[in-house]
Amino acid sequence: MRKNIYFISILILFFPVFFLNAQTEDSTEAIEDDSLFVEQPAVDTLSIRDSLKKAFLNDPTRLKIVELIKSVNEKASDVDMLHCENVLKMKAASFDETGNIEVKIKRRDDVWFRISGSFGIISKDAFIAHFNRKKFIYFDNLNDKVIEGPTTDANIGYIVKIKCSFDDLMNVMSGTCIIVYTDNDTLVMDKEKNNSVITVKNGKKFVKYWVDDANQYVVKYAYFNKKLREYLSITYSNFVKAGKGNYSRKVEINKPLSREYLRIFNETYTMNNPSLDFTVEYPNDVRRVNWFK
Repeated sequence: MRKNIYFISILILFFPVFFLNAQTEDSTEAIEDDSLFVEQPAVDTLSIRDSLKKAFLNDPTRLKIVELIKSVNEKASDVDMLHCENVLKMKAASFDETGNIEVKIKRRDDVWFRISGSFGIISKDAFIAHFNRKKFIYFDNLNDKVIEGPTTDANIGYIVKIKCSFDDLMNVMSGTCIIVYTDNDTLVMDKEKNNSVITVKNGKKFVKYWVDDANQYVVKYAYFNKKLREYLSITYSNFVKAGKGNYSRKVEINKPLSREYLRIFNETYTMNNPSLDFTVEYPNDVRRVNWFK
C-alpha cells in the first residue's frame, strides 16, 4: 500500500513536468516548422516558355538564315501573274508519256493548268483544274465529270499524279521556289560548293533547300524520310531573269524511291498579266462529283 502511494506521489510530481516538456517540444517543433516554411512564388510557366521561345527566335544563327530566306522568297515572289505554255513529260511504272501543259499563276493563292496532247488517248483540253489554298475544281474531259473538293495533299496527288502540298504545286508550276517554314521549325544552314543548304525540320518534316549564293534562288529542294532517304525532290534549271527574280524554264520532280518523275520544259511565258482568267469551263451536262462530303 505504501509502495502504491509512493508511486502515485512520484507520478503526480513528474507528470506536470513531462507534460510541460512535451508541450514545449511540440511548440518548438511547430515554431521551427513555421520558421522553415517560406512561401514560394508560383512558377510562371507561360513566362518561361515565352522567354525560351524568344531566345529561340532571336538566335543570331537563326536570324541570319531567316534573312536569307526572306531575300530568296522576295525574289521568287516577283514571278507573278504568270502565263506559260510548256511540254510535260511524265514517267512511272505504268506509263511514260509526253504532252502539253498550259499554266496560270497568281501569287500566292491561285494555280490553274490545262493538260492536253499525246498522253495516250488524251485529247485536246483533256484536264483543266484550278486550285487555291482552300478548294479546287477539276474538269476531266475524258470521263465527262467535274470534281470539286478541298485542297489536300492527297487530292492534289490524285489530279497531278504526284502527292504534294499546295506550296509544292505552286513552286513547280511557277518555276520558282518559295521556302516554307514556321516559327516552330528548326533552321540549319551549311555550305556546299556555291550553294547555301538550308534545312527546315520539325517532328513531322525534314526538308533541304539548295540556294545559289550568287543569285539567291533555289536550285533544288528535297524531302527526306525518317531514315534520311530522299523521297521527293524538285530541281530548277535554265534560269532567265524575271524582274528582281529568276524564272526556271525547266523544272523536274523526282521520286527516287519509286522511280517516278515529272518534267516541265517551258516554251513560252509572259508575266505580270493583270487580266488572267482562272475559270474552269465545262459543259452543263457533265457529271458532278463533290469531295467536300
